[in-house]
Amino acid sequence: MKNWRFWLLTLGFDAYWALAVGLRERAELLTAAIAVLALLLSPRASRWSLAALTLSGIVLDSLWLMLDLFRFSGSHWLPLWMLSLWLTFACWWRALMATLKLPLSWLIPLGAVSGPLTYLLGERLGAMQLQHSAALVYPLLACGWALWLPLTRRILRNR
Repeated sequence: MKNWRFWLLTLGFDAYWALAVGLRERAELLTAAIAVLALLLSPRASRWSLAALTLSGIVLDSLWLMLDLFRFSGSHWLPLWMLSLWLTFACWWRALMATLKLPLSWLIPLGAVSGPLTYLLGERLGAMQLQHSAALVYPLLACGWALWLPLTRRILRNR
């Protein structure tokens, strides 16, 4: 992928994240349509790995919900906008991994920092509420994401 195209996709994903998290239910049909479009525009050969990556992210968030670490606003489970966000993230993450080829030694700290940071931003935007203290929730999220990001590399390679 050409470098300019990747950075354009990255800016697009950031805008999509802000739309999905900022507007949530008010834009969930739009975010779902964009997620499906992102999947359809992805290489056909990568669609199974994108589905596996999306499902693994949904499982990760489901674990957090079952542990009652947080709740999404207006939902007892994963709302449609969050499911759409996972699919779009998977499409963008595949492009990132193909472009940057990050080593495992980078994925662990990247996950430990970036994962909890996105949830912190989501909390500040009112998309979710912590059910326990931040001192408990964010370190658990950091551990989970430090394990999950390296797993994503394996998922993308095995498909």
